[in-house]
Amino acid sequence: MRFYIVLSIIIVNFILQSTIFQYFRILGVLPNTALLIVIVFSILWGEKKGAVIGFITGLLQDILVGSFVGINALIYMLIAYNIGNFQKILFKDTYLTPVFFAIISTSIYHVSYYSVMYMTNNPVEFLIVFKNIVLPETIYNGIVSVVIYRWIYNLTRKSYMKEKIRGSKC
Repeated sequence: MRFYIVLSIIIVNFILQSTIFQYFRILGVLPNTALLIVIVFSILWGEKKGAVIGFITGLLQDILVGSFVGINALIYMLIAYNIGNFQKILFKDTYLTPVFFAIISTSIYHVSYYSVMYMTNNPVEFLIVFKNIVLPETIYNGIVSVVIYRWIYNLTRKSYMKEKIRGSKC
């Protein structure tokens, strides 16, 4: 059941990202809600599940809108795995946690993505990209991460999102 709910969240996110969220551009930039969803699940569920969700989300993004299949899958998976390593020591009832990881992860995502673009002979003006895309999106993601975190945090507390142990009547 959890798998289908998470997959539904990812798919609905892509639909909203390409339609309704287009009207919420600030300085021509959209928040990277796919990355934020990956971050939140990694904070809540740890490195293995986070990495799988990151890989699936990134692969879907690569297939639907990417220029290189696999780049987002790899970056999201690595970001999710590294955030998930902190899952057991994080205080999850504060908004500071998702904001911190959203800011760091957005920066890492863009550095990684544009480095790969540069290495594959795609011209990248790093200063222009930083000023026009990375900085505004990092701030935007930090703000939006609070809303997404609270929503997914509350969702994961529902009984149908809890992991059941085989043979248990719980």
